[in-house]
Amino acid sequence: MPFRTTLPLLGFLVALTAFACSTEETSSTSSGVGTCTTNDQCTAGTETCDTTIGKCVAATNGTEIGSGDGSPASVTFTEIYSASKRAELVDLAFAEKDPTQLWVIGYGDNSVHVGTGVTAESNGTWKEYLDPAAGHFMHKPPAFEMGADGFWGICGDNDNSQNDPRREPNYFMGPALFTTDLEVFAKQNPEAGLGLGSHYDMLHNTSMCRGIAHQEANIYWTFNGQLGSIEKNNFNENHGPGFDDHSDGEIYRYVEGQVKGVDGVSSHLFYDSSDSMLYIADTGNQRIAKLDTTTGKLGGRLPLRNEPLKKSGIMEDATIEDVVPAGTLEQPSGIEVKNDLIYVTDTATATFHVFDKTGKEIRKLETGLKAGALSGFTFGSDGKIYFTDRNRGKVLRIDPNAGE
Repeated sequence: MPFRTTLPLLGFLVALTAFACSTEETSSTSSGVGTCTTNDQCTAGTETCDTTIGKCVAATNGTEIGSGDGSPASVTFTEIYSASKRAELVDLAFAEKDPTQLWVIGYGDNSVHVGTGVTAESNGTWKEYLDPAAGHFMHKPPAFEMGADGFWGICGDNDNSQNDPRREPNYFMGPALFTTDLEVFAKQNPEAGLGLGSHYDMLHNTSMCRGIAHQEANIYWTFNGQLGSIEKNNFNENHGPGFDDHSDGEIYRYVEGQVKGVDGVSSHLFYDSSDSMLYIADTGNQRIAKLDTTTGKLGGRLPLRNEPLKKSGIMEDATIEDVVPAGTLEQPSGIEVKNDLIYVTDTATATFHVFDKTGKEIRKLETGLKAGALSGFTFGSDGKIYFTDRNRGKVLRIDPNAGE
């Protein structure tokens, strides 16, 4: 008799427990703790997506650069890859379609380095590439950015004098489009037969380019170091690898003379879709600025450089303002925005800084590296910062907890 009474009770308790667990899981998922693949699936401002576990976790408040005293010893710098010093590695990004494939560019020799299988547990396997036409399409690249559908944009810090027999500048330079498809990248296309390497598109109104950012589709923003301006470039439909039809391109110039580059230093850009602001490492003016990309009206015509365009023009009265005014940073270079925080590298002081969007400094990290080492950086799927040491030709990762 006791056994018969206990069995139904036990079944009831098991069912009740299962119901409670199911209710708890449903509640957790709805509050943002459930599965995710992007930050958009988490609670804005307070959570971020940890793609290594596929769950929303509490935002870090800039602790990717450590939460200690900000000294080099407060974190561990883990070496991921080493190239020749002459490569002068300046920027890096993980492929859109493969978060374990890390791409790195070399300002010094136009090289591209690709690491496959790069994770928190493995440095991956690496191979160096050189596009056959890199001398035009990515000569002295200061920065690049992954875009949509497996493509990425890059620009060159030059005036194209390297391609003139008399070494005279013609300023026929600007952003180019490439693919992450390693069956195509860095190879000539015999079907095109033009000797133009593997580039998929190019526009030619950004000389002495210092930075580039992706907005959406084939739209990229560039920092024009020659004119001290920002350009919005829309490749629209690419022409395929190695061809040269740029007639559907669009270029719009903003805030001419209001930003300033420094020779040989990257001035990175970041487009934030959450507020339509373009955040600018305005190196020469020693500030972080933001351009409201929803402002400006079409004014005068843009001088063309020997190529037909679908549309172009100079945007007047666009709004640009300080986020971090001059006085805090010496030579801001790399810039990323994550969870409404602005991460910046200062190449003069070899220091990482984190600011909120009002310009208030949240924390900083001295790397102990020499001046000129820091430039671009990126966040891996593990949530950690990967960056280049330009002076030594290395890729490093910040491991915050290991050194604290």
